[in-house]
Amino acid sequence: METCTLDGRVYRLHAISLPPSDGEQATISCLLNPDLIPLLPNPLPPTCPPPSTSTSNRASPPNFSILQTAHKGAGIFAARPIEAGELIMREHPALILPTGKFPKEVYDALADRLPEKRRKELLAMANARSKEECESEVEGIVRTNALMLELDVKGVIPEDRREVYGGVYPFVNRANHSCGPNAAIKWDLASLTISLYALRDIAEGEEICKTYVNPALPRATRMSILQKNYRFRCDCPWCNIRRVPCPNPDQGSESAGTEEDFTPSELAQIASSDADRAALGSWIYTHPGYTKWWSDIARPDSLVISSHLSALSLIEKEGLHGLQNLFVEEIAMCYAMLGSLEGFREWGTRVVKLCKVEDPDMARRFEEWLEDPERRVKRWGWRKKQREQQSGKKRTASADDDEAMEGVGSFLFPDEDSD
Repeated sequence: METCTLDGRVYRLHAISLPPSDGEQATISCLLNPDLIPLLPNPLPPTCPPPSTSTSNRASPPNFSILQTAHKGAGIFAARPIEAGELIMREHPALILPTGKFPKEVYDALADRLPEKRRKELLAMANARSKEECESEVEGIVRTNALMLELDVKGVIPEDRREVYGGVYPFVNRANHSCGPNAAIKWDLASLTISLYALRDIAEGEEICKTYVNPALPRATRMSILQKNYRFRCDCPWCNIRRVPCPNPDQGSESAGTEEDFTPSELAQIASSDADRAALGSWIYTHPGYTKWWSDIARPDSLVISSHLSALSLIEKEGLHGLQNLFVEEIAMCYAMLGSLEGFREWGTRVVKLCKVEDPDMARRFEEWLEDPERRVKRWGWRKKQREQQSGKKRTASADDDEAMEGVGSFLFPDEDSD
């Protein structure tokens, strides 16, 4: 089988064999719209080293290990302390395919095109779908694990023919879910890899989790989506507020509570968390930001910094560290406009640390600025200079007023002994 047709669209089974690197060669088994094939990187990127928990042939010890959890199957755990912004692993997808319900033989053919070792890694992944839902085991694995990726980053294919594609990653997909994740993922078309990186400092032995849903959604909505799509009841601290162990991965722990039996205090805790998450989800649209603030002298100098610090406090409370980078970056730029070297260096250094994987261009830009902020940051200290000019004008105006007032008192109130 080389092609298949679904809803009038033709797809081609296509194996991407990446150039070998350090004795390793990756194969990605794909089901693609033929129009996408020319959009793949050319030349193809070299094979990146496969994720590994082994210490052999590594310059530094691995930062993760894969262990069995009490009730969630396999999970990824920190093998040593991991700093915020640090890369945990990078991986090529085993499969790339569009959304849609394809015949069983298509899914099986995709798996069969992989090297035997990679195929075994794929088939060892979690499958939350029943045989009735997905006749092919590979389809069940795809529907349980696929992560959205973009192959047409420049929008070459017309909007009415664009489709959603997903990738399946036997190692990255081992990261379990949390509504307060300590890690996130980033797809890179140029290298055909996904990166898993830390959103905050992760302690040795701590489980590494990413989120499977939009964490800004209300608790009830998040739990409903997770149950429907992944067949489990979330037991993260923001959902399982009673901190009750979840013995059954399919049904969760009934003692964790439902809306019907929560106490008023627990309901208030849930409502507060939902409100905080909703606020964070819309914060940049409802609160002042750097772009409109920097040149508006009528606004207080501390306005954006104060607002963003409040947002970062909520981010810490709710574990939504995936939202922090914009706030950290804008605080750094506020200090630049205020001409504060100490403030800019503190927050600019945080930007570099957090953005090395998520936004390398931003990290490099701040690294350059930090070498000599006063010379390299455009408009450095602009607001400070404006304030100084305003203060100077006020002092000049005050002196002129004093000079103009000389003699006024004696004119209105002549000395009593004057003739």
